[in-house]
Amino acid sequence: MDDAQTALDASRSFLIFPGDDDRKRDRALTSGADAVILDLEDGVAGAGKDEARRRIAPFAESGGAPVRLVRVNDPASAEGERDLAAVSGLPVAVVVPKASLGSVTRAAQAGRPVVALVEDGAGVRDAHALAEHPAVVALGLGSADLGAALGLVPREDGLELAYVRSRLVVASAAARIRPPLDGPCLAVHDPVALERETSVARSLGLRGKVCIHPGQVAVVHRVLAPTADEVARARRVVAAWDELQARGEAVGVVDGVLVDLPVVLRARGIIESDEREHFNAPYMEWGGR
Repeated sequence: MDDAQTALDASRSFLIFPGDDDRKRDRALTSGADAVILDLEDGVAGAGKDEARRRIAPFAESGGAPVRLVRVNDPASAEGERDLAAVSGLPVAVVVPKASLGSVTRAAQAGRPVVALVEDGAGVRDAHALAEHPAVVALGLGSADLGAALGLVPREDGLELAYVRSRLVVASAAARIRPPLDGPCLAVHDPVALERETSVARSLGLRGKVCIHPGQVAVVHRVLAPTADEVARARRVVAAWDELQARGEAVGVVDGVLVDLPVVLRARGIIESDEREHFNAPYMEWGGR
């Protein structure tokens, strides 16, 4: 696994911006987001798509953090064909909207890693197959498009998306790719709503979130990071486990809660996640899966 892939796997915030807007591009690159997505799809009107494509190479080749991605139009469309030609050979990952096995396979011909957005019923059905595709490095939830396609009614507790979020988490784990990205919080200036939405997603196993405004990045980072209490308890669990193993025992109690191997594995994951909080790998050319 190369450094760019490792950086993507550690990324929590994915800030998307219209590809034809230089001001928003500059704000995105200095926002502190772990990853930034140049959008060629919904964020750019038809007349601006050619100009946005001309901005891809400078965006991709400027190097350094954050991780760079490009959301293309439907790979089967004429615009999508032009998008894929523009990203071919550049150090970016390709974000495929309304992903299907056919569109992901077509996008993979550009030779770039693929993030597959699940945004319709067929994508939900095929989530496991999408995650297993050799070009796919992550799944993402397109919650707005999916909600429109399925007639979902937004709820504060996020219950309407619980099944889909969980399905993407299971599919990603089974395929041994990074945990999926949650869709954006559309309440741009409501940090309470963003925190609530991100917390629900984290509880279901998602470990990244698309942002649509630089002001959302810090909240996403804070909510997706383990708390100090979680990290401290995880370290107590691992230390207790080492003592148990030294005594030839397989079960113990920490803070009044049973500790066995599955509990220890989760604790180690929390510690690793905390250590990745300060991860800053150098940017390198994307390799394969």
